[in-house]
Amino acid sequence: MGTWNIWHFVVFIAVAGLGVLNARSADKKNPGQRAAIAGYGGWLIVLSVFLIFWGAQELGEFYRVKDQIETLVPSALGNPKYHEYMRYAMSMAWFETLLLLACVFLLVRRETASTIKAVIAALWIAGPISASAELAMANSYFGEYLLEQDYSSLAATTLFAATWTCYLLVSRRVKNTYGETTRPQEGAL
Repeated sequence: MGTWNIWHFVVFIAVAGLGVLNARSADKKNPGQRAAIAGYGGWLIVLSVFLIFWGAQELGEFYRVKDQIETLVPSALGNPKYHEYMRYAMSMAWFETLLLLACVFLLVRRETASTIKAVIAALWIAGPISASAELAMANSYFGEYLLEQDYSSLAATTLFAATWTCYLLVSRRVKNTYGETTRPQEGAL
């Protein structure tokens, strides 16, 4: 997932907060009516903003690392193994980003239970599965030299995917918006 600094969190919290406030004001205007997807607030905007930030962070981290390697290890530019690794890493970063953006598109355009299942699958593919693949790829090309950051990325993406999976499976709000994703659970969030 890359490295987040304080500005990432501030912008994320501000945009998510605006979405929640927008949803609450829409609920007060139309009490008792199920919020339409066009309202696009609350949990949906929080998840969408999170997915967009995650995708942007993946690309930003790839290009940051690429620039650092080329600056700090100029001999890498003459190494075919480095160029091969960068092609694969760039493909992975763009794949993850496009997958996460496709999830945002799906969340906005489709109100079915299969949408939530597809988003959950994408979270695990773009998260722990991709982080594991990147870790294995870096280990195969460079050994233990570049792996310190990758372990934290694996842990972070697993945590995020697990958290959102639990929310998407048990939340009453998700069920109200997208229908039943699993068997009904009494008293869910």
